[in-house]
Amino acid sequence: MKKVFRSALCACVAGFVLASCESENGGSSLVPTVSNPDVFILCEGVYQANNADISAYRSDSMRCTGEYYLAQNGRYLGDTGQDILYHGGYLYVSVYGSSYVAMLDLEGKELTRYSFSAEEGQPRYLAADGDYLYVTLYSGQVAKLLASDLSLEGYAQVGSNPEGIVVYGRQLLVANSGWGYDNTVTVIDMASFQPVKTITVAWNPQQFVISGDSVYLLANGQYDENWICDYPVQHIDITSGEVRTIGHATHAVAYDGALYMCSSTTNWSTYETTNKFFTYDVASATIGEECFLQDDVEELASNSVYMMEVNPMNGELYIGLSGAKFVSSGMIHRISRDGRLIHRFDAQGANPNQAVFVAKK
Repeated sequence: MKKVFRSALCACVAGFVLASCESENGGSSLVPTVSNPDVFILCEGVYQANNADISAYRSDSMRCTGEYYLAQNGRYLGDTGQDILYHGGYLYVSVYGSSYVAMLDLEGKELTRYSFSAEEGQPRYLAADGDYLYVTLYSGQVAKLLASDLSLEGYAQVGSNPEGIVVYGRQLLVANSGWGYDNTVTVIDMASFQPVKTITVAWNPQQFVISGDSVYLLANGQYDENWICDYPVQHIDITSGEVRTIGHATHAVAYDGALYMCSSTTNWSTYETTNKFFTYDVASATIGEECFLQDDVEELASNSVYMMEVNPMNGELYIGLSGAKFVSSGMIHRISRDGRLIHRFDAQGANPNQAVFVAKK
């Protein structure tokens, strides 16, 4: 919901959008300049501009190419790329505005897709386990698809406007946002694919972060008159249903017993953004006082953070900035585990919002 609001607002401010991405050499290109990438970045694009795409990055050569999907398929992904997932050697991507989920090979070629009807609802976030892919739908359902061909297996009814979904043991956890008017998490038993529990949480829940056996939830909270929220982060005991707020952040990722967190808040009337980066130690349940960034990167102080992902193989962070007024190409900052800037590069697409990582070939 947060990203859809941002894109819609920017479309109104801009008045028009140029639906193009630049290659590394500065020109539009249909020929990828990166082979065997190990990082895939979903660029949401601009609302209703139909220019969502994937950028591919190779970490050892520090090279990035945009329009990775366009180069293989002759078209952009469509309107508002929402989520990307790597599972079983394939990429899966949900496209909210165009209302479909696609399966791609690692060269970016689309193999198959499932398009959702208006009754099924627009797709949001993805999770996968074994043979199945799970998709939250704004109709208040979770769709279960066969991962091999995206054929529909069935639905589970959850709360209103579900957003994030995550596999936790043999359960699925679903955050029901209600576009700001729901405050529940639905627990689904994966064997029966039926809801078994509802947990009350902060208003407008969005995403989950898992660290070991601990479940954390990022919520927007409630908006004030300037569209600013307090963004609570909550720890959830799934067995007891106990919930406690541990801090406030817009983004969080987990690695090696710690949460790396960012609070990036923007006053939408002035476009002034304030960012704070900090850590949370899971074992001691304490928030670190110091910024985990060791290099003073001016851009990361006052530009809207649109993405924060962690490479699970080495703990490197990828922090993405949206781009000017959410219509130009965004920037990615690759940060080492000890907080040093490794590489700053053009995302080669508007509003980079998710990234997935694969083992290097």
